[in-house]
Amino acid sequence: STRPCQVGGPDPILSGVRKGAATLLVLGSIAVGAAGCDDLGLFSPRTDVGSDSRTLGVVTFQALSTADSQGLAPALDRLTIEARFVRYDPPFEVEVREVLGLADLDGLPTVDGCATALRVPAASTVSPTAPTTADVEFLDVGRILARGAGFEEPLAVRTFPDLLDVMSGVTYGGTSALPFRPGSRYDVRGEADRSPWFSIGAPPGWDDLRVGGAAVRDGLFGIFDPEPRLDLRWIPWTDRASDVIVSLFWTGVDGSPRGLVCHPADDGEFVLPTDALVQLPPVPDLAGLTLRVERVTRLSFPLDGVDESEAVFRVSLTTPIR
Repeated sequence: STRPCQVGGPDPILSGVRKGAATLLVLGSIAVGAAGCDDLGLFSPRTDVGSDSRTLGVVTFQALSTADSQGLAPALDRLTIEARFVRYDPPFEVEVREVLGLADLDGLPTVDGCATALRVPAASTVSPTAPTTADVEFLDVGRILARGAGFEEPLAVRTFPDLLDVMSGVTYGGTSALPFRPGSRYDVRGEADRSPWFSIGAPPGWDDLRVGGAAVRDGLFGIFDPEPRLDLRWIPWTDRASDVIVSLFWTGVDGSPRGLVCHPADDGEFVLPTDALVQLPPVPDLAGLTLRVERVTRLSFPLDGVDESEAVFRVSLTTPIR
């Protein structure tokens, strides 16, 4: 088996890696932009992680597309690839999964159901009042290589050496030069490893998405005229199991960000339920309404010395609704 967490010696990640450390302030509330976000919360000086600590590794691919209200076709803004490996105390697993972008996937509504969004992208705020702290170590596992669509690149190593005495550790990746090609295989491995840690297929994009009968590339105007209704149509993806996530974000009448998240079955059609639709304010007060549709596929993979490792591929389209 591969031993990607070994650096300069025979011991795996739990004893032999070079490591960075950070202490995560457990938040009373947190809102982050999306899975794999860079806003890690508030950090304070580190104390020792307990002897019963666990380790978690997450590698996230994100293909992000946007379409504007002028009717321009959806354009791929960027493909990002990020990897983080952490050691943490078990009582704080929920907060760790939040930081690593897994919490929103763990807490999806039931299939074809909707719920109030707990994290609104425009907000990205944290509560400074929560007093509890939990130790989280961001671990250095050596160089990491990503390959896909016929290209290969090393993930950028981002270090935080006691930055302003609030944060230290190692994270990997960022905006990638690899092209996003639906259906292509992407894999990740340690620089010294001959075989990949995992290989994952890229889900399709959302070029075929229609909202209210209109192609997204034509611009979404008058979708709620003459009465509020939101229906989506797309071509289902049958290659493997995945989650479709539909999110709506807007500015409330009080100026605060609001949101809904829905979890449609991948059967090619979804109509926003009435009980979700009534949460939207009347059309004249519906400011900044934005739709994001996302497909997510997840893959668990074994990694020596790591208790849990997961690869996540997220493909999303974001567009305003006028």
